[in-house]
Amino acid sequence: MSVNIYFPNIFKAIAGNNLAIRWIALLLIFTIFMVANKAHAACTISGTTSSSYNYTATTINSDATINYTGTITCTDNSNNIGTSKYMCMKAVFTGTTTANNSISMPYTVTGTISGAGNTTNLTSNTWYGPSTTVTNTNKSINYSISIKVPARTGTLFAYPKGTYVGNVQLYWDMQANSSSVCEGNSGGGWDSGNATLTANYIVPSLCQLNSTSNVDFGNIADIGITKKDYLAQGAISTTCNVSMPYSIYLGDGNNRVSGGFRRMANTNSEYIPYQLYKDSSYSTVWENTGSSSVGGAGGVNLTGTGNAQNTSVYGKIPKGTNIASRSGNYTDSVVVTVTY
Repeated sequence: MSVNIYFPNIFKAIAGNNLAIRWIALLLIFTIFMVANKAHAACTISGTTSSSYNYTATTINSDATINYTGTITCTDNSNNIGTSKYMCMKAVFTGTTTANNSISMPYTVTGTISGAGNTTNLTSNTWYGPSTTVTNTNKSINYSISIKVPARTGTLFAYPKGTYVGNVQLYWDMQANSSSVCEGNSGGGWDSGNATLTANYIVPSLCQLNSTSNVDFGNIADIGITKKDYLAQGAISTTCNVSMPYSIYLGDGNNRVSGGFRRMANTNSEYIPYQLYKDSSYSTVWENTGSSSVGGAGGVNLTGTGNAQNTSVYGKIPKGTNIASRSGNYTDSVVVTVTY
C-alpha cells in the first residue's frame, strides 16, 4: 500500500529542514499502521447456518427442533490458526418468528460454542462464560446450537399455511487473560466474530377429521307408516389451518339410496328411509356432489380457525314414511370426506 500526501507550495517554503523531517516521520508511521490493519484477520465459520423444518399433520402439535453444528476457525495477525485460552459466547434473538395471517411461532434457543453457553435455555443478548476453550486437532472450535418451536399445550392448533422464519445472531469471543468476566462488547479482535443462523418452519395445508358423533333416532314406535317426524342430530369435528377454506361432504351410506332417501337396514335387509341435512330447517340435503373440490354443491363450506370446529348434522325420518314392520336395530354408515 502506498500513501501520498501533498502539501501546498507555500507551506513547503515556510517549512525548513527540521519540519520536513517531521512530516517524513509522520508519513512512515501512517504507512506502517495501514499495512498492519491490512494483515488483521478474522474468524470463519464452516457448518450449518440455515435449515428448515417441514411440519406434517402428525407433527404440527409436536416439538419442532432444528440443530446447527459446525466449526469456527480463527487466524491471528500473522494468518496462523489459533485460539485464546478462554471462550465466551452469546446469542441475540427475538424468540418469535415472522408471522402469517398475524400469527407467529414462539421459539427458544440452546447450545454452546467450545463449551461456553447453555444447553437448557439461552437468554437473548447475554454473554455466557468464560470457559476454557476446547479445540479440535486443527485448532478450530465447535459450535452446537438448537432452535426449537415447542409443542403447544392443550388441544391441536393448525397454524396458517406458510413459512415462519426465526433468526439468531451468534457471537463468540476468545480471550487470553480473563477467566472470570467476559469481555463482551468491549472485546473483539482476531479471535472474535459473529454469524446469523436462520430457521425456517414450514406449515403445509392441513385439515384433520377429529371425530364424528352418531345420528341416533332412538326408539320408533310407529309400525308401517310414521305418524310424526323423527329428528336426530350428530356432529363432525374438524381442525384446519387458520383462514383456509375447506368443505365437508357426506356419502350415500352403505345401503342403496331409494326414492331420494338414504336407508338404515337390519340384518334381514329390511329398511327405514332417512335423510341427512345441512340445516336445522331440514331444507338442504347434505351429500357428496362436487366432493373433489372445495365449494362443491353437496357439501358444507367452512373456513379454518386453527382450532377444532364442530359442524352439526341434522337427521330426519319424515312423517308418512313407510318403514319395516320387524322390530330390531337399524343402522347405516356414512363416509365423511373433508376436501381442502
